[in-house]
Amino acid sequence: MTADVRAAARRLKPGGLGEASARDLLAPLDLPFVPATPVRSADEAVAVARDFGFPVVLKALTDDVLHKSDAGLVELGLATADAVSAAHDRLVERVTALGAADARVVVQPMAQPGTDLILGWVRDPTFGPVVVAGLGGVTVELFRDVARRVAPVTVDDADEMLRSLRCAPLLTGFRGAAPVDTEQFSELVARVSELALAVPELSELDLNPVRVLADGTCVVLDARVVVEPVTAVEPRGSAPDLTALLRPRSIAVVGASRDATRPGARILASLREHGFAGELHPVNPAGGEVGGLPAVTSLSELPGVPDLVCVALPAKAAVESVRDCVRLGVPAVIVFASGFGEAGAAGQALEAELRAAVAGSATTLCGPNTIGVVSAHHRMAATFSQAITGFPLRESGTCLIAQSGAVAGSLVSRELADGYGIGDWVTVGNQSQVDVADYLEHFTTLDTTRSIAVFLEGVPDGDRFRRALSAARTRGVPVAVFKTGVTEAGRRAVSSHSGALAGSGEAYRAVLAQESAVQVTELTGLLEIAWTLGNTPRPAGGRVAVVTTSGGAGSATADLIDQHGLALAAFEERTAADLAAVLPAFAHVDDPLDITAEGTFAEGTVRRVVELVAGDPGVDLVCVVLTSIAGEDAVRVARQIADAAGGSPKPVLVSWLVTRSLAADGMALLAGRGIRVFTEPARMVAAAAALVSAPQPRSTRV
Repeated sequence: MTADVRAAARRLKPGGLGEASARDLLAPLDLPFVPATPVRSADEAVAVARDFGFPVVLKALTDDVLHKSDAGLVELGLATADAVSAAHDRLVERVTALGAADARVVVQPMAQPGTDLILGWVRDPTFGPVVVAGLGGVTVELFRDVARRVAPVTVDDADEMLRSLRCAPLLTGFRGAAPVDTEQFSELVARVSELALAVPELSELDLNPVRVLADGTCVVLDARVVVEPVTAVEPRGSAPDLTALLRPRSIAVVGASRDATRPGARILASLREHGFAGELHPVNPAGGEVGGLPAVTSLSELPGVPDLVCVALPAKAAVESVRDCVRLGVPAVIVFASGFGEAGAAGQALEAELRAAVAGSATTLCGPNTIGVVSAHHRMAATFSQAITGFPLRESGTCLIAQSGAVAGSLVSRELADGYGIGDWVTVGNQSQVDVADYLEHFTTLDTTRSIAVFLEGVPDGDRFRRALSAARTRGVPVAVFKTGVTEAGRRAVSSHSGALAGSGEAYRAVLAQESAVQVTELTGLLEIAWTLGNTPRPAGGRVAVVTTSGGAGSATADLIDQHGLALAAFEERTAADLAAVLPAFAHVDDPLDITAEGTFAEGTVRRVVELVAGDPGVDLVCVVLTSIAGEDAVRVARQIADAAGGSPKPVLVSWLVTRSLAADGMALLAGRGIRVFTEPARMVAAAAALVSAPQPRSTRV
C-alpha cells in the first residue's frame, strides 16, 4: 500500500496538496476520512445530501487555498435541500473569483460531536520525520499544545505523547467529563509514523482535525500534504578508530614554533606541562631545538610513525601536511587551523580537499577548526587553549564533546578551578571526518566514562547521532546536552559560526527526550549537571528536602523545585520530633527547613540535621542551601555535610551563595568528598531534576 503512495508521490510536482489531492494520494492506505462525494451541480449536491442524510457539509477543495474556512470555502450544518443548493452556488462563485481551476465541490455528512486532535509530521533535515500529535482543530494555532517524537513512533509512544500534553486532563476525564478513548488514535499515530518513513517524498502531512468520537472511532476531517524531491544521501563508511587520537603513545607537532604565542608552541607546551609520558617530537623546517626538545625538519625524519600528529599550520599548508600523514600511515591527525568550511566558498573547497586526503585511508582526522583533544586519564593535552594553563588535569568519569573550543576551554577551566575534573574532552571543529556521534559512541565504550556532556550546534547525520545516544542509554552512560540554535536567530548564528547542519530545535528536543538525554538550558550548568549525573546516587523519586541557613533562600529554592516538576518532601512525625529536639526552640520544622543561625553554628547540628532529613523514608534527595558562611566556619559546616552525606545512600547537593573567595576551603572540601557545590540554587535544582529523570548510571562517586 505504501509503495503505491510512494509511486504516486514521485509523479507529482513539488508543492502543497490540499484536502482533495491528499485524499487521492493517500487512498491506498484506507485512512478513516469522513466520506466526501464530489458534485458538479446544485441538483447533484442535493441528491447526495439526501443520501447522506441532513445536515451536511459542503466544501470547495483546491490546492491553492490552505485555510478553506478563512476563504469562505466551507458551508456547515446545511439542513435542507434549499440550503444545500444555495451553498453550492456560493462556493462555485467564490472559487471562480479565486481563479482556482482545480477546485471541486464535495458533499460530506456532518461529523458527530467528539474531541478534535491533530496528527501529522514534518520532515526535519537532520532527523527525518518528526511526528506531531496534540490538541487539534483551530485551537492548535492558539494553544500549540502538541507533542513531538521522531519516527518511528509506536502505539505506546503515541500514548505517552498524549499523556505529556498540557491538555491531557481533558482526555482523561476533566471535572466529571467522560474520558476520551484514544486507543484508535494512538494506532493511527503509529500507522502515520510508518508512512512517514516509507514515503520520503512526503515532507509534511497534516491531518487536522482528527475527530475522536464517543466510542473511540477516529474520523479525519481535513488533510494537507507537501511533496518534495528526495535528496540522495551518501552512505557513511565504517566508524573511525579513535584510539590513537585519544590514547596516543607518541605525538609529533608539525608547526612547533619557538614563538611562544604561536599555536604550535602552545600545543607543545601544553603537552609537556600536563605530563604526557609518551614520545614527543617537534617538527620545524629549521630543525634545532624547539620547546626544549630536539626537532626534526619533517615527519619522514622520525625513526617511526607517531600515533598522533598535531598539525599547527595555516589551512592550505595543513592539507598538504595531512597528505604526508596519510602517505606515512599516521593513525590520527588533528588539524587546528580555521579557514575551511566555516569561511565561505574558498574554505569549503579547501575542506573538500582535506576530506579527500583522508578518504579511504586508515588515518583518523579531528577537525579542522578545533582547539584539540585532552585526556586526563592519559595525561595528554593536545591543545593550544590557555584555559587550562596552570591547572593540573584531574581524572573524572565525565567526558565533554564540544562544537566550540572557546566554550569548552572556559567550562573546563571552571571545573578545574572548583576542584572537579574532566576525564576526556574533545572539540570536534568542522567534523570533516569524525563527528559528535563518533565521539559519543566511543566514549560510551570506555570503562572510565560515567557521564558525557555535549555542547551541540548541529550534527551532519541525525540518525547516527540518535543511535549513539541510544547506545549510551543502553550502556548506562547518562548524557547531558546543551543545544544552541534552537531559535531562528540561534540557527543563523550556528550557520555563520561553523557551517553546522542544524535541525529544528523541536526535532533535537524530541530526540533528546526519546533517548533519555538530559537537556540543559543554561550553558554554565552543562558540566555541573553532567558531573552530577556521573558521580551522584540516583534518587528513588522526586521528593526533595531543602535544608538551608536562610528562610529566604529556602523559599526561593522551593519555587524552583515546583517549577522543575519536583515536590517538597513531608517529614514523618518521628523525623519532625527528632529535628525539633536538635534545633533551637524557635525553629520551624518544615520543608524547606531553616536551621537558623544558632543551629548553624552549634557544634554538630548541621550534620545531625542532614542525617535526620536524609534518613526520612519520605525524602528522596537533599538540597542544602548555604548563605554567608565563610572562613573556618565554612570548613566546619562543609565537613559536617560531607560526613552526613557519606553515610547516606541518598544524593546530597549543595548550593553556596556566598562569593567563592570567602568559602573556598569549605567548597574545596565538599568537592574533594565527591559532593557537587553549585553557586546558584537554580542550577542545583536543575541538577536534582536531571538526577530524577536520567537513567541509572554504571556506578556512582567515581
